[in-house]
Amino acid sequence: MAEYRAGIMINEIPFSNLPVLFRQCGLDFFIIDGEHGAFDYREFFSMINAARLIGGIETIVRIPSNQRKDIVKLMDMGADSLLLPMTNCAEDIRQVVKYAQYSPLGERGISTMRAHTLYNPPSLLDYMRDANARTSVYAQIETAEGVERIDEILAVNGVAGFFLGPNDLSDSYGCLGNKAAPQVLSAIEKTAQSAKRAGKRCGIITENESYLRKAKEAGMTMFSKGSELSLLARGLRRTAEEIKGSSETEKK
Repeated sequence: MAEYRAGIMINEIPFSNLPVLFRQCGLDFFIIDGEHGAFDYREFFSMINAARLIGGIETIVRIPSNQRKDIVKLMDMGADSLLLPMTNCAEDIRQVVKYAQYSPLGERGISTMRAHTLYNPPSLLDYMRDANARTSVYAQIETAEGVERIDEILAVNGVAGFFLGPNDLSDSYGCLGNKAAPQVLSAIEKTAQSAKRAGKRCGIITENESYLRKAKEAGMTMFSKGSELSLLARGLRRTAEEIKGSSETEKK
């Protein structure tokens, strides 16, 4: 049986101890949304650092672009992994590897008296090697072009794997509103098989049960389901229904 890894997205709430709560509840990773989320650098830092200190949970930051500025800062904060949205080709993700990995794999700038070493930098060459080994770069596949070019994307040295994004992928295929679109189901199968051939990790970001089920059948192992906001909204609605339902019952 496959060993599944469970995760969640942080959309908007910059509570520094959310990663601690996630870890205590059994999650394996979380994604901080730097693409759509309005987080500042200090908020990124507080959540990344909390995860580093508790340990046992992977911090993935979805970055807004493949430019050096954000990548260098996030890696020096101690992020474990980066996720590039709208990855359409090998060159898109190659730029992330370039700035996230030290030489000889990349060209990450060297500054070690930082949070990523917990302010206790070891031997430089040993640290650069170990940091490269623990850093993961993921592509987010959410366009028809990305699906078609998945083999070349996963062939990039330093790419650990991918996450499929069914929402934008459905838009790319012109099947928004179809919760079991055959184009998306086919893309799940195709990309998962590509990851298997390449020996790379693969997963999906969705709450759609049809796509989650298909992803498991296809061999994906990383599942980011929902966000802190969706969990909060479900809990609030349930609380409101329980209270108001009790009130209605009492009236009768």
